[in-house]
Amino acid sequence: MSAAPPFPARPAPPRPAPPRLRRVEAAAARRPGARTGLLLLALGLSACGDPAASAARDYAAAMQPVLVDNMKLTREFVDVAAEVKKGQVDPKVVAGRFEQRLVPGAGILRDQVLAIDPEEEALIPLHQELEQAWSGRAEAWAELHRAWTAGELEAFDQAMRRNLEVKAAEERYFTAVNAWLAPHGQALDAYP
Repeated sequence: MSAAPPFPARPAPPRPAPPRLRRVEAAAARRPGARTGLLLLALGLSACGDPAASAARDYAAAMQPVLVDNMKLTREFVDVAAEVKKGQVDPKVVAGRFEQRLVPGAGILRDQVLAIDPEEEALIPLHQELEQAWSGRAEAWAELHRAWTAGELEAFDQAMRRNLEVKAAEERYFTAVNAWLAPHGQALDAYP
């Protein structure tokens, strides 16, 4: 059995660069700052591309965390609605959930979506549809809370109908925005 050498083996010498690259490196070495210029040029060229694709990527990235929060809030609302429909809830508990989580959460999501400013002109009217839908949802949920607390069944039913209308508007937004995003390799999932 042979013993391991007392020193690490030398790595193989690096392979020489291709002739074209050697010429570029030689030219860069002759002019100070040329390497930086080449780097900036390479970065600039890689950043150049389809501005709509870049806007689509940025928009999807901005919307993703908001949609995660929306999914959580929507699940909470569906849970409350199911409990109300089954008649298995304490009215004070429902009022508390609306007051403490649902109504404030809808307002926060509305404000978050209002703060997103799409770069691409084609996205602006689509995004405004979601702004209107989520503003309507915040109002509908506030009205649901008020009607529930006051025990006004007719007002509660009217607020539920309004909530269904804004839900349909939200779904139209997702259909339209995903039709625009798809050619750019992006999509928004309403419930990620």
